[in-house]
Amino acid sequence: MRIHVAIWLAAAGLTAIASAASPPDALSAELKGKKTAILSYVAQLPVQKKTLAGVQVNEYEVYIDCTSADRLREQTGKRPAVLGLELMNAIAYPPYPSYVIDRALTQTAAGGLVTMAWHQRNPVEVCPRGEYYECAKKAMTPETLKAVLTPGTRENALWIADVRAMAKTLHKLREAGVVVLFRPYHEMNGNWFWWGKQNLYPELWDALYDELAVREKLDNLIWIWSLDRDAPDAAKYFPKRHRPDIVGTDMYENDADTPKFAAAKTNLTKLGGIAPFAVTETGKAPGAKVLDAINPSYVLLWGDHLNVNWTWNGDCPQCNKPEQVAAFMKLPRIVTLDEMPPALKTAIARDTTNPHPLHKSNPVCPAKLH
Repeated sequence: MRIHVAIWLAAAGLTAIASAASPPDALSAELKGKKTAILSYVAQLPVQKKTLAGVQVNEYEVYIDCTSADRLREQTGKRPAVLGLELMNAIAYPPYPSYVIDRALTQTAAGGLVTMAWHQRNPVEVCPRGEYYECAKKAMTPETLKAVLTPGTRENALWIADVRAMAKTLHKLREAGVVVLFRPYHEMNGNWFWWGKQNLYPELWDALYDELAVREKLDNLIWIWSLDRDAPDAAKYFPKRHRPDIVGTDMYENDADTPKFAAAKTNLTKLGGIAPFAVTETGKAPGAKVLDAINPSYVLLWGDHLNVNWTWNGDCPQCNKPEQVAAFMKLPRIVTLDEMPPALKTAIARDTTNPHPLHKSNPVCPAKLH
């Protein structure tokens, strides 16, 4: 029998209260309790002047033992409280869902948080390489997007087919008790993805929410809406019917302390209201002054930007030097996986296990990344 877990944050700390729930709603009750616990904690972090440390493990990493998360541990001795994963490849590459689910199960069973981006391929274009990243960058005209959002059209049927095919992975995670901080259609104020710079973007977000949360009944999702950099035009893309649970910015600048962090916080807070603010992607790790100023709930370091020495020619102005990541992880406000409240970790991990992992735990990473 599943357990319904509710978490109350009191001034003295976290207290977990468990009560029995009866089928058939036991899983839904448990997931509601986990989501409440996570959102309550994420909302309280800025009050405590704390920030969760996260790292992205990209789609090409899930098959190997030594991921960016493992390299972060080797560099700093710390494990990320937030593990970033990618849903791209979940449709056209049959082995992929098993590996990405494996990573999510291990992180959840340890009491950590899981966030997932979705670089959806352009559903109305032929993508010779399946869900290869470039397929998300195949442009879509405004007229085609309107057709995608119009029930009964061929374009709408193609979009729904992709959404439902991807949703199979989210359903498996739901059955395993995994709550996903779900971040679709990000950086929509840029022009590099097919959903970018689209006047109908708010309708696209709402349509996806309707498909996944309403029709697919995926109640294990915490919805994240994140823009590119300072986002002065954020209001143009804000959802009309389904507000996000968390808002955030993706920041790739040469300056780790760029003022665009503060501008993003201002622009997004105007729209998100009380929704927690996060740095949902970043190349360079922000410094202490920036973090104190923007007070994010979490920062997700992009995996292949952790160490400039991993690039093929060492030329990556938005990448970190190893000492910069080490300094970031040592900041007093940074919370790693081991430092998360035990009661919260117990609630997140409840009834989620990974008895037969597909990868090694604590792998020894080679000195160089090839």
